[in-house]
Amino acid sequence: MNQQTIDFRQLLERLLPLDELPPAERRSVQSALLSGVGQQIEQAALLALRRLEESGALVRVPASPNGLGPVLRYEARDSLRVFTIHVAAPEEQDGIRRIPRLSLPSRAPAGIEQVRRLLRLDDPALHHDPRSVAVRDLLREHLEQTGRELLGAARVRFVPRPGGEASLAPTPFDAEVAALALSEPHVLIHAPDLSRSSRLAASGERNGVGSFVALAVTVGPGPPAGHLEVTTRAPLAFDEGALALVVLLADSFGAALERATRLEQLVFVDPLTGVYNRPYFDLQLQNEMARAQRENASLALCLVDIDDFKLFNTRFGYEAGNQVLITVAQSLRSGVRPFDTVSRWGGEEFALLLTSPVSAHDAGAVSERLRALVERQQVAVEALDRAHHELGVTVSIGVALFPEHGATPQELWRAANQALLEAKRPPKNRVVFFEPGNGGPRRGGAGKPVRS
Repeated sequence: MNQQTIDFRQLLERLLPLDELPPAERRSVQSALLSGVGQQIEQAALLALRRLEESGALVRVPASPNGLGPVLRYEARDSLRVFTIHVAAPEEQDGIRRIPRLSLPSRAPAGIEQVRRLLRLDDPALHHDPRSVAVRDLLREHLEQTGRELLGAARVRFVPRPGGEASLAPTPFDAEVAALALSEPHVLIHAPDLSRSSRLAASGERNGVGSFVALAVTVGPGPPAGHLEVTTRAPLAFDEGALALVVLLADSFGAALERATRLEQLVFVDPLTGVYNRPYFDLQLQNEMARAQRENASLALCLVDIDDFKLFNTRFGYEAGNQVLITVAQSLRSGVRPFDTVSRWGGEEFALLLTSPVSAHDAGAVSERLRALVERQQVAVEALDRAHHELGVTVSIGVALFPEHGATPQELWRAANQALLEAKRPPKNRVVFFEPGNGGPRRGGAGKPVRS
């Protein structure tokens, strides 16, 4: 029998039956291959192996009496070709095991249909109108419920990666273990008995946790979206079959999260600038105002308008105007916190939501920083005559605070719009806060925000 050593790129391009993968996962493989990044290609190959094995397109051929170990052999369903994957052996240090995902049993225990619901396009979470329901929150609820049913776990939860999607992301059970799971997405972290780990014993006793599992949740070929944590009160609660089920649960949730992300791109993202659109902003404003009201906190609504935008279109053409919009959108997004919201409100206007808690001083400082950031940008454009130009751009910003300037979304919008109209008066390029009474907003010079 001829033997040949190949790398993960060749495995994807020559051996794996990628046409057996769902379209979204085939696109992820192609993206990884086009990136040329070895880690992304390896990650895509290992994920494809698991998916193809789960679907039956690949059959694992025992390489040892129990079918496990550092060497795994696969055979394609419709081919006599056999290939071998060398997997690192599990390691243990201070009661914490690092187990390669591929080294776990190829077949998970019964009850797998409950997990597969997360992979189906008819998932109940996706039946809701995404403009009125937070799909990701529903997915997390399904994940937690399904995980408890399958594993008998006390708790199953998804923790987004630091700086990710959530303003109030849950704190990981252990920050160092969470960082390890994110840095090694194809390794499962397992603490069978926390009392035997000097690092985790105190946390386990304090939180009533006897056994703990953590592993990354991958969404496409990029960095993990976060990690999954599974805990039980009893120690020694997870055998290899249960750990394989945890892996399938994480993979299933990652696939569903990727679909939700694509859905958000279709429904909630402005295709030109890449920031959110008005329907998403309306939803976020309602949700964040409700949360701020519950917590007796404040938030800020900032309306940003590009000064004299029509001149860019008339002098240099609409493509130049589009480039100005894109540059301003990127500047605004880079200048706020990850959990603040930037959207294109319409035309040359953008809306920013600075989530609670935020004071008037904070809102003024952020708005002024954004105004100055845009002013420093030089936008490279090509005019209709193909001449290249470096354009200076400025913005005017109107700011209103909740609950000080409005108790409802409509009232807050009116207040911010009044402030913006005042900011747009010559000389423009400034920040204006709404001030109730005394004729409305107060004016400020360029670079000098008015603070309530």
